[in-house]
This record gives sequence, structure tokens and C-alpha cells, in this order.
Amino acid sequence: MARRDRTTGLPRPRPRKEAKSKSRFSMDEGQQLRAVWAVGGLLIAVLVLVFGYRWFEANYLHPDKTILRVGEEKYSLRYYTDRLFLAAQSNAGTGTNVSILEQTLLTELEDEALAKILAQEKGITVSDEETSAEIAAQLGVPAGGAGSTFDTLYRQRLTTVKMSDGAYRRYTEAQVYINKLKAKLAEEIGNTGEVVTLRAVVLASKEDADKVLARVNTGENLGSVAQAASTDISSRQNDGLMEPTPTRMLPDAVRAAIDGKSAGSDLIGPLEVAGSFWVFRIEKRDTQGVYTETQKGQLADFALQDGVAAKRSGVTIKLDMDSRDYEWANEHAGD
Repeated sequence: MARRDRTTGLPRPRPRKEAKSKSRFSMDEGQQLRAVWAVGGLLIAVLVLVFGYRWFEANYLHPDKTILRVGEEKYSLRYYTDRLFLAAQSNAGTGTNVSILEQTLLTELEDEALAKILAQEKGITVSDEETSAEIAAQLGVPAGGAGSTFDTLYRQRLTTVKMSDGAYRRYTEAQVYINKLKAKLAEEIGNTGEVVTLRAVVLASKEDADKVLARVNTGENLGSVAQAASTDISSRQNDGLMEPTPTRMLPDAVRAAIDGKSAGSDLIGPLEVAGSFWVFRIEKRDTQGVYTETQKGQLADFALQDGVAAKRSGVTIKLDMDSRDYEWANEHAGD
């Protein structure tokens, strides 16, 4: 019987494993640390760039954004903000809501631009010297250079209204354009035109006006009734006779009511006018009535309003203002 081989019980030698070759992409501890610092530095640089851009955008790019364009005239957010502070100063103590002030200012800027267009169409220009003269007139001193009283007071004015010289001169230039345009319109209006004289009884309620109408229709004299019952003091003292007034200056409701009617026509009313009720008659209608200087100025104001309203429909007006812009303006007004 063949003899079996016996095991010795000793551990057999294991085959040796070859050492793995070092990858060319592997890093030692020093390289890993430098990589961490590099990544961290890059992240910090990115953050600095992001916050730096945000600061630059908020303080330089954003304020220079064009928020309103009227024809070729452009208004930046910065200029709007300067004017907003000036408007707030002018309305201090009136309790005007900020939102109303913001919208009113936008309309004001539009009107200024449209008035400038109208003025230029009529050949009106405004020089730097005229702008300086207007500022000097507001300050109550003659215009002057560096070191003059004008220079001192003007610097104080800029500090008070928190505006730059450029912004304040632009604001003043707009006023000069408007003043010169109104003077031109007053010249075009002339000294004469239709003037209407009314005799009226002004009452506080329609019920009172109905009673007055009934009294006059039954034979009472309109002037006598006005003297006793009218709430308009100035005309009441003159038997209800109102001051001769250019037709354009009459209230819209009155102008519509007398359209096509001649003097001495039937009674008109009761007609609601600005919360009161009028019973009146056309006393006189003069097609060549003479305007007073005050009336000429008021007629020029109306002509300006009419001109701006007519021009508005023919000029491209683009508003680009969002909630962020309003927020920026409110935060930086007066800075």
C-alpha cells in the first residue's frame, strides 16, 4: 500500500505582491494643502469680485440708468433722486404721500421736457449766462465768479438742496425755458380777445339754487337776489356782477354752458361749479375785450398747458422705472 504524503503543518510561503506604481495624478500632503489654499483663494477672489461688482453697480451703474426719455431728453435715476429731495423740501409739512410725490415728479419732468421742445420749436434758446442770471436772481445777488457773494451763496444753496452744480443748473435751465416760452405765448395772445361778463348767484347747495331760480323766474331781480343770497363775496357786493373774464379762464362747466349763447339770454343753471351751484346770466360778451396784465399771464399759463398736452401725444415718452429704482431713490434722496 502506498504511503501517503503527510503535510508538515508549516505555513506555506505566500506569493509576493508587486508594489503598486505611484499615479502621476496623486498628491502628497503638501500638494494637497496647497491645492486647498488655491481653491480657497479662488473662492475668496470670486466673492470679492461679486460683492465689488454689486457695490459698483449700486453706486455707479444703477444711478446712471435712464429711467425716463422724452423725445431726445434723457433723465437718469440720479437726477430723479436729486429732484425728489428738492420736491420733498418744497412739500415739507403738507403731508403729501411719498408715492404721490414720486409720480408728480415724473409728470413734472415730462412737462419740462415737452415745454423745452415747444420752446425750441419757437426758436427759443437758453444760454449758460441766462441760467446763471436766473440762479443769481433767485439768490438776490448779481452773478459773479469764484469768491464772489454769488459764489458763496450758490455753494450754500447746493448744500441745502443736496444737488450737484450740473443737476441744479439743468433744473434751473428748464425753468428759464418755461419762463421764456410763457413770455412768447403771452406775446402771441396779444392784449385783446373775447371777454365775458356774468351776473350770478352762487349757492352752497342745489336746493338753494333751485329756490333762487324759482324766485327770479317769478319776477325777482337777479342782482337783488345775488346781493342778499350769493356766497361769492366779491360779486355779491356788485349785485352779482362778476369781473369781465376771458372765455378761456372761465370754469369748464361755465364755458360749455354759455357756448353759442349771446348776452341777455335766459337764465342758466343751477350749474355745479367746483362744489358750488350757480344761477347766472350772460351780462355782456365783448369780442375785443382788453386783458389785464394778470389775465395775460394766466392765459399764457393756459396756453402752455394746452401746448404741452397737445405735444404729449406726438412725442415718444418712455418710462423705465421699477420698484428697485423707486427704492434706490428713496434711500439716496439727500445723500
